[in-house]
Amino acid sequence: MSHVDVLKLHELKATPQRLCVLDVLEKYGHATLEDIEKYTKVKFSTLSLSTIYRNINEMLKKGILSEVKLANKKDHYEITKANHAHLVCIQCGKIEDFTINTQELLQKAETLTCNKIYNITLSFNTICKECLSAK
Repeated sequence: MSHVDVLKLHELKATPQRLCVLDVLEKYGHATLEDIEKYTKVKFSTLSLSTIYRNINEMLKKGILSEVKLANKKDHYEITKANHAHLVCIQCGKIEDFTINTQELLQKAETLTCNKIYNITLSFNTICKECLSAK
């Protein structure tokens, strides 16, 4: 599905700014607000940080984007996808998606805590293969 279709499906206008944010996230996978600003400035030199932030928040509310919260790191954003974990390299900072079935972990945590858990944020601190091969 194209970015235009995704925005229309979620009842948002497919503005050039929103499309640019989605293009950045599709290309880089995970990006901070500052990263997104840096890459969108190439195409839209007058685009303000507040406009980018407002568009990100609108897409977060509609579920198009997700916030990736990692310990001791700035918030990152990504295009929403199925439940997954993140591999975070402690040397270069690269963030990779890692597909893992979290359903069993969620059920066990609910049973042990008697809480209703709505989602899981799971990240692994790693040394990525590029950093390992550079040693």
